[in-house]
Amino acid sequence: MNLVLIILFFFGLSQEDKKAQQLPADTLIRMERTDCFYTCQAYVVTITADGLVTFEGKANVRLIGKAQTRISVDKVQALVAIFVKLKYFSLRDHYSRAEDGCHISDGDTGSTITAIVIGGRSKSVDRYGGCFLKKRHSLDGLMNLEEQIDEIANTAQWIE
Repeated sequence: MNLVLIILFFFGLSQEDKKAQQLPADTLIRMERTDCFYTCQAYVVTITADGLVTFEGKANVRLIGKAQTRISVDKVQALVAIFVKLKYFSLRDHYSRAEDGCHISDGDTGSTITAIVIGGRSKSVDRYGGCFLKKRHSLDGLMNLEEQIDEIANTAQWIE
């Protein structure tokens, strides 16, 4: 309930009010891309409410280890808006098995695990890259979120 009030309050504000309004201090966005038989790019990126981006390269990326940078709070708010639009808290916890509706066609693909903490609530979603649903578009929003996290955090500077 508190999260709903925070989101309704935040998205009901004018552009000027939004800039003055802070996200809850506990806001944390995290994404992990996992390795696949030693060929997929494996890394973790986290973004805090104040815009601190932490990257940790694990395998098959240019930077193995940790690096940090900053993004604007406006960009963090834009990512939170994508989570809200996607109705992230109503998604399944996994999209990786037959019982999740997956028709797996690629057995050598990494997973992408996204997560958010905001206003005392947390949620993570594990999407196996080889999971294809009957309604393909139902994963499009989740894959767009993953792409936006990479783009806004500028992970390319450490990956390529």
